[in-house]
Amino acid sequence: MFNRFMEWLVDGIRLRLIGPTLLQDIPLLELGSSLEDATTLYGPHTETIPNEEFPEAIGYSFEPSQYHAVDVWIWRSQVSAVVYHSAKGEPELDLKTVWNKYGEAQEWKTVNEGYTYLRADGRVRLWCSAVPAIGVGIEEYMQADANYRSVSARPSE
Repeated sequence: MFNRFMEWLVDGIRLRLIGPTLLQDIPLLELGSSLEDATTLYGPHTETIPNEEFPEAIGYSFEPSQYHAVDVWIWRSQVSAVVYHSAKGEPELDLKTVWNKYGEAQEWKTVNEGYTYLRADGRVRLWCSAVPAIGVGIEEYMQADANYRSVSARPSE
């Protein structure tokens, strides 16, 4: 009980002094949802991102707060990947937030320590790096993207 109170107190102080800079401070979008769901959650998109390397998918950028940007990738009419950018985030807390949201109470398998993780059921991939961005994507989409890139990268015969 005391620990919860202290977490609440520290979070309240952080919000007053620094602002809502963590990913836990914005709503996170469900994978498999629609572009309309993203617009309802974050407001109108600020940019459309054509994907020349995988033209079946198209990206949309949103700015849900002054501290966050969200890139949403639509494939087969559904949200298939989301990349969260935090200008002043805390990498460990933001990663924990994304793990909890998209983990659905499952374990994460480490693919590349500190960079790439796969949810235990193999359906969702999470990636991060030193840059303050954390992405999640449906594994089927990630594989289709990788396959398209490898086929299009081959020299024509």
